[in-house]
Amino acid sequence: MSGAPVDIPAPPGRVNVALALVIVTGGVALQWLASRADGWPGVLGAGVAFSFLFLPLYSLLHEAEHRVFHSHPAVNEGFGLLLAAFFPGPFTFLRACHLGHHRRNRSDAEMFDLYYPGDDVRRKHVIFYALYLGGFWLLVPLAMAVVLVAPGALRGRLVKDPSAVAMVEGIPASFMRRIRAECAGVVLLHVGLVLALGLSPGRYLLLYALFGLNWSAQQYVTHAHSPRHVLDGAHNLRAHPLYEALLLHFNWHLAHHQHPRVPWLYLPRHDDPTRERPGYLTAFLRFWRGPRLTAAVGDSTPSGGPAGT
Repeated sequence: MSGAPVDIPAPPGRVNVALALVIVTGGVALQWLASRADGWPGVLGAGVAFSFLFLPLYSLLHEAEHRVFHSHPAVNEGFGLLLAAFFPGPFTFLRACHLGHHRRNRSDAEMFDLYYPGDDVRRKHVIFYALYLGGFWLLVPLAMAVVLVAPGALRGRLVKDPSAVAMVEGIPASFMRRIRAECAGVVLLHVGLVLALGLSPGRYLLLYALFGLNWSAQQYVTHAHSPRHVLDGAHNLRAHPLYEALLLHFNWHLAHHQHPRVPWLYLPRHDDPTRERPGYLTAFLRFWRGPRLTAAVGDSTPSGGPAGT
């Protein structure tokens, strides 16, 4: 199925622009509500809503990373910068990391749910739960801070984990000046928002911490326990129609890896009939049991052009 040719429709550009503007506006509105809530229960309620509202923000950012948010390149890049800024992170950095993921998918560098005989099992579990209890998201603003203060430290001196090394080393050095400028813009945006909304740092951090936890907890569910194959190493998960709509079909992740140029709206057309579709909740609960032993070596062959176009 992964090698079958497909017709690639144009991105639903107007729909994506409208969704992006609604989500960003809604996120700012929830920050405003949090700044004016009388007590922490109100802040917590705004934070939970914020954490789910920004899940489709990432789905749209993901479309921009693959250049299928909008058919006009300038609109695609402009909204990519905007959506990344509210994530928050530098768009060029996030795109490079994500396209690298498509080349390394289910290889040893991205074997988060598995370990080999002889691996340090305790360390594997610590890294697993640290990543998916919010650390995966937290790495982005931390990397942004490093890029602004000491960009050279991102390569070699601070990054030691093999997965992180593969991600960072895959970013061309020529991108770093642009990434640093984007980081500065993101910081200015968020400082301006906090000041303009009168949002206390504690409340601001709580909203983003809840989003970071929610987003991180679901990030590898669509890959865990899938074949060790760079294209076929994902699942098309069954989800409630409302939740699938919220995710903008992000649960159709096998279809996305097999056809990365197909916009999110059309992914359900590309189900792989040779593969079972696990339920989203079942996959989530299974994933959270932690890494399991494997003896199989994954196919780490780069997938080539489609992911990087």
